[in-house]
Amino acid sequence: MSTLTLDAPARRGAVDLTARWFLSAQLRVAKWFWAIAVVVSVLAISVYALVADEVTTSVVAFGRQATMWVPFSIFIGLTAVYLPVHVASGLTRRSLSRGSVIGALSTALLYGGGYALLLVAERATYAVFGWQWKIAEGVSVNVGSSGSYLAAFLVANAATLVVAYVSGLLVAAVYLRGGGWWGTLTLPLTVGPLLALSSLLGWGTGLFGGVRGLLLGSVLALVVAAVLALVYDQLVRGARVPTKR
Repeated sequence: MSTLTLDAPARRGAVDLTARWFLSAQLRVAKWFWAIAVVVSVLAISVYALVADEVTTSVVAFGRQATMWVPFSIFIGLTAVYLPVHVASGLTRRSLSRGSVIGALSTALLYGGGYALLLVAERATYAVFGWQWKIAEGVSVNVGSSGSYLAAFLVANAATLVVAYVSGLLVAAVYLRGGGWWGTLTLPLTVGPLLALSSLLGWGTGLFGGVRGLLLGSVLALVVAAVLALVYDQLVRGARVPTKR
């Protein structure tokens, strides 16, 4: 962590400074993540086209879970590391809470946008080769369609990413505030909502099937993210700074 970042001009504000730090840390990982994602996707589609009798299903769609859990785990580590530095620099816990949530929202836009671009590029590639394109088995989306279902799916995915990254912040705050036992015992509450939404909004089937269902699910996900952010804010404001003897 650079001290230059913490000594930046005060006019930026503590919240902006914190958000920039979290986002810049995620950007360093995102560069490698998306570079690897593009290479792996191209290789996987090439192998799929060679060995399959008919190419019908998206390959990029299977990378959705990675876009959730990689930044999620990084947010846990960033929060645990940054809290003592933030407070020692004379910045408030309130600015840490707000700045880190803004960083989580920005990261969700980054990964949601990257995933959307890669998925749309794959869709266009399938159209060029005359292959049928489906997000997943059982969910048929024709290449030549209006794309309303795909757009709704991408909105729902971005909303799920917001829940994932705020959940990562909350997990770190619970561990810092309550210790290892409480942090582990409360995982069903801190991570459970993410697992439920990830399953329900995965491919837009069942309860949240269709365009309207995906959009309603997106609103639900944002409400869940807001609740998690409020709980996180309260925990951060009362968190003690870890010390070493």
